[in-house]
Amino acid sequence: MAFFSKWYLSLSPSQQSSLKGLVKNNQFSFANGGWCMHDEATTHFMGMIDQTTLGHDFLRKELGVTPTAGWQIDPFGHSATQGGIMTSGMGFDAVYFGRMHYVELENRQKDGECEGLWESTVGGEKDTVFWGLSGSFNGNYGAPEGFCFDVLCDDDPLVGLDENALRKRIEKFLLLMKEQSRRTKGANIMVTMGMDFQFSQARKNFQNMDLLIDATSHFLKNGAIDVKEIFGDNFDNVQVFYSTPARYTQCKYVDLVNARQSKNSMSLDSIDIVQETRRLSSDSWQPKLGDFFPYADCDHCYWTGYFSSRQALKRLERVGSSFLHAARQIQSIRELQGAVVGPIKRELNSDSEGSELIPKLRLWNESPLYKLDDAMGVAQHHDAVSGTSKQHVANDYAKRISSGICSAAAFVTQAIRELLLNEDALNQGLLEDLSYCHLLNETVCEVSQTASFDDTKRLYAFVYNGLSFTRSDIVSLPISNNDQGYIVQRLVEIPNEWAQVNSVLLPNSNYANIAGSAPAVLYFEADELPSGLSIFRIEKSLSHSGADEELLVNTNPRLRASQEDIVISNGILSVHCDSASGVIKRIVQDSSGVQVDVEQSYGYYEAFFHPETPIGSASFNVKGNGICLPGYIDAEGDEMPWLKGSAVTWQNSGAYIFRTADTDLHLSPKILSIKVIETQILSEVHAKFRLDEKSTIKQITRLIKGKDYVEVEYVVDPVPIKDGIGKEIISRYSTNIKSDGLFFTDSNGREFVERRRGDNKLYGSIEQDPVSIEPIAANYYPVNAAIFVEDNYTSFSVLVDRSQGGSSLSDGSVELMIQRRLLHDDARGCAEPLNETDIGITPNQPYGNATRIGEGIVVKGVHRIMIGQGMSGAAKARSRMDEIFSQPHVFVSSANRDDDFHLQFQTARLSAIESSLPKNVMLITYALTEDGTYLIRLGHQYGPNESNELSVPVEVDMSALFPSKAITNFTEKTLSGNQNRIEWESKRLRWRTGKQKESTYTEAYSRILQEGTTVLLQPLEIRTFEVEVA
Repeated sequence: MAFFSKWYLSLSPSQQSSLKGLVKNNQFSFANGGWCMHDEATTHFMGMIDQTTLGHDFLRKELGVTPTAGWQIDPFGHSATQGGIMTSGMGFDAVYFGRMHYVELENRQKDGECEGLWESTVGGEKDTVFWGLSGSFNGNYGAPEGFCFDVLCDDDPLVGLDENALRKRIEKFLLLMKEQSRRTKGANIMVTMGMDFQFSQARKNFQNMDLLIDATSHFLKNGAIDVKEIFGDNFDNVQVFYSTPARYTQCKYVDLVNARQSKNSMSLDSIDIVQETRRLSSDSWQPKLGDFFPYADCDHCYWTGYFSSRQALKRLERVGSSFLHAARQIQSIRELQGAVVGPIKRELNSDSEGSELIPKLRLWNESPLYKLDDAMGVAQHHDAVSGTSKQHVANDYAKRISSGICSAAAFVTQAIRELLLNEDALNQGLLEDLSYCHLLNETVCEVSQTASFDDTKRLYAFVYNGLSFTRSDIVSLPISNNDQGYIVQRLVEIPNEWAQVNSVLLPNSNYANIAGSAPAVLYFEADELPSGLSIFRIEKSLSHSGADEELLVNTNPRLRASQEDIVISNGILSVHCDSASGVIKRIVQDSSGVQVDVEQSYGYYEAFFHPETPIGSASFNVKGNGICLPGYIDAEGDEMPWLKGSAVTWQNSGAYIFRTADTDLHLSPKILSIKVIETQILSEVHAKFRLDEKSTIKQITRLIKGKDYVEVEYVVDPVPIKDGIGKEIISRYSTNIKSDGLFFTDSNGREFVERRRGDNKLYGSIEQDPVSIEPIAANYYPVNAAIFVEDNYTSFSVLVDRSQGGSSLSDGSVELMIQRRLLHDDARGCAEPLNETDIGITPNQPYGNATRIGEGIVVKGVHRIMIGQGMSGAAKARSRMDEIFSQPHVFVSSANRDDDFHLQFQTARLSAIESSLPKNVMLITYALTEDGTYLIRLGHQYGPNESNELSVPVEVDMSALFPSKAITNFTEKTLSGNQNRIEWESKRLRWRTGKQKESTYTEAYSRILQEGTTVLLQPLEIRTFEVEVA
């Protein structure tokens, strides 16, 4: 809807009215309705929900439309979360997509299983939806072969043919329909007409499609074409008509119900269907469980590289999503607490009698957070966060996110000032330089760096916790003046009760060589309110000077040469590191004695490329004999034939495809140069690995006070390419866990999916062995939040701060791809190598490859390692997944020391909620709507059987979310908030039972309302509410 909305808003009022008439008359239909067609491998559920909500909000408010079918025809694999909450939760009865692993596609075509039922791993049978393939069930989308009527296609049009020639074309079309009908069950099949770049001259398309429909009917009625000669006894008649995904879904439901009721027909309002003659048995559609990963379109063509493509953009997307989550809460706090000073004050209108004031409805795109909402919505696109766009397009995505963050930050900082300061302080301009420090990953924050040089200034840090429970973190603040020490205090009570907190000033290692990075970092302990803001005051210490070098213990590795290991501990975990290299050797849980031996390494796979492909060039999407890849259309929009035969000689590794030149991981040698830092709030071991004579990987192994994880911060220098070979950079943790080929990865940050190394059963056949053809790439899966291995005795989990590809290629091992730099295109549509550089690119046309300028980019990231007892990997990961998504948001301001009299904060406690929600609940959304209500999403964050304590139903009292208000009404909504849940449940299609209406949910919902404001969440359930308060 992002592009459609731009067009719609450019229309005149009369044109908009005409469009609304077409929509009302069912001549203009919408499927999916998201702000984009999001990716399913590299997206987090927060971003998926937000972008769909934005699109649905636009459709509902501008056009009165509520989509009922999902449309994911282009993403490169499909997640369990998409088949669950992102379909049934959104109010969809079905989801349609194009791509599927080539072996599974062959098997499903043969078995007639190119459509079916998809059972949610969370909701089970009750949330089962219908799924189907587009593109004549050929594994992509577009018109049947020979029937693309677009101006960009070479197929002959129907218009202008004589009767005999037209009859032959219709016969050919019906033969294609016969083949397609054999690939599924029931009396209805979907024929998709259209492809990328098409319908620029729609009249030609519709003239030919009109003729196709009319001619089919004509030749069947006059007997020129005999249905039985083509279809045999399967069908007595054929009708071709215009349809929509929503209507097709209803027709497939009719097929199913007819078969189960052993009747010849069933009518639904406004549905004119083909009578079924091909029977379905009640169990004809076997429910699909899990996901459709990994995707491959030929034998050496695994689309698992994009799981890690453009690591910097993937991290920026996660940062923007997290900030949007927090900004909505702050906007809500501002409204609830009556801080209505400034440019976003809601306008009020008198009602018709003038007796009271009511809120004036704002447009859906007038929120002060809309710019960020829009940017984050677009960034979820399957060629955006996936990392598969051209470089200049990726730059634009990053620019939009950064601009959105800055726009939202301007509003949020003003809101914080209004909430914390009285009118006198605001009028005096106190804390006017309050800024959001969104470059802390670079150790850059202009206000703190500038003010730390000024002896007349005090610093104030405002730390916002977007999570709905109290937490304690170590916050870092860039400091330019490291000649003096600092005291950090937390505001405990107003007007002026401050309590000192633990802090330490350390030199900044600046391993990424960031220009402008502060020379020192002030770390301090921050206890944070749930969904709230904590206030800290920072001033220089007169009794202490310089960076706290005395707190640095044994920075020289030679001082530890006599020790077997370097051991750091925080009282929860002890980490043993190699005394010469600093790499992790063992992690011990101090309280239980559980320990995991770890062999840590970095390395790279050499990327496969065809030796005849020039370095830096596009592959033009053809193999050696000129046959193009499946489903791809070139720059002019021409459809390309399907690939036949093996891709063994020509398939390059690229933005989409991961293909190694061999199976060897080229290990990066360790550099015998380490540094050890131990303070009362954190301990670090620094190590280095060599990529070549110039580039290295730097690592900081960190233990933080009070945390039950090991933080591994890594900095990857520009990936060396002087040898003309692209490289896939890997971080591998090999443990002594006997995982028996099993490992687990999350699905978009929600349910964990069991993976088995070398599992050919994924594709419906144990005879075929596609995994062995590409034993590395075929075993890679998307990791959005966590990956773990476990046995009966121990577990080992790794949490990621952005989406990455990951696997377990040997028992007990976990590896993650942390950077990619490639010199050849993989011929899947990007048409340029994945080669990111620090200065940029030359200007280029929309198609073709721009010249890269500068060195390769530097990537900095974080893994958090958790260990636990046997079979506890999911529970351990769950306990920290939300924290790595929503890290503390730091705002900084400065004030003169003599402003203390005027700088009196109005509160020391600024929180959206009364107290912490239960440990297994996340406040996913707390957002003010334009009509003054609040959109609340609550999510159960543990799956079934993951934790004895937390994988249980949990109650949440909604009134605790509005401590200063009274709830006057709340209504449960579907996940995107575009319709009442109770109404949706009453009309949704029940695929497993064949009963369209069931009262189970309605009765349960009514009982909840009768009990007041308490709602119940089942494991991994997300529920959405619209709340009115007074």
